[in-house]
Amino acid sequence: MERLVFWLRRVGLPALLFALLAVSPVVAHQHEPHTPQQQQTETAPAPAPGDEPVMTMPWPTEPVMTEHDERPTTFSGRLLRWLGGWHSAAVHFPIALLLTVAFLELMATVRRKPIYTASNKLLLGIAVIGAFVAAPLGWINAGLPAADDASALVLHRWIGTALPFLMLFVWWLKPNAEAAAAGRNGPLYAIALSVVAAAILAQAYLGAEVTHGAGHMAF
Repeated sequence: MERLVFWLRRVGLPALLFALLAVSPVVAHQHEPHTPQQQQTETAPAPAPGDEPVMTMPWPTEPVMTEHDERPTTFSGRLLRWLGGWHSAAVHFPIALLLTVAFLELMATVRRKPIYTASNKLLLGIAVIGAFVAAPLGWINAGLPAADDASALVLHRWIGTALPFLMLFVWWLKPNAEAAAAGRNGPLYAIALSVVAAAILAQAYLGAEVTHGAGHMAF
């Protein structure tokens, strides 16, 4: 018994003092005022897995606004707005056909098989019809030119107006199926097709810039 009392005196007293020193800062901290930010930090639970906030990347700039952004109140206005909405769908058809023609002409040159281009005059004819449908729908969709139109919209409007006539010129230069299969394409046709294909690509980029804003293709 005396031995137990001896060890309690030697070990217990320092242990008690150490416990008091360890508890005293906690007790003192409980009486300090807490700021709202500290309370939120101390009481906010940790987010569960999968609940982390998702960061979204906004568009670099806002899309170009036109006079047709406000919903019209008249029947004729709603009809024109509805027709103009078909421009985005109609314009892809002639673009795809003309680029297909350019691709077939390139393959015929590379592989030296003019037969690849035998049906290109027909494809160009369908593309021209589609372009003469898509261009007026674009005018309906964008409205009449205004002084405050963005440069992308101005370029898109007038390149799109000229493209149907340029495509018609390319169709006229393209020989018929028999001559095309024999490889009798003139050099002017190749130059005109290359120019129109480049204009089509530039027009597609400008159309996307009008719809999605500048920098839409930024990496």
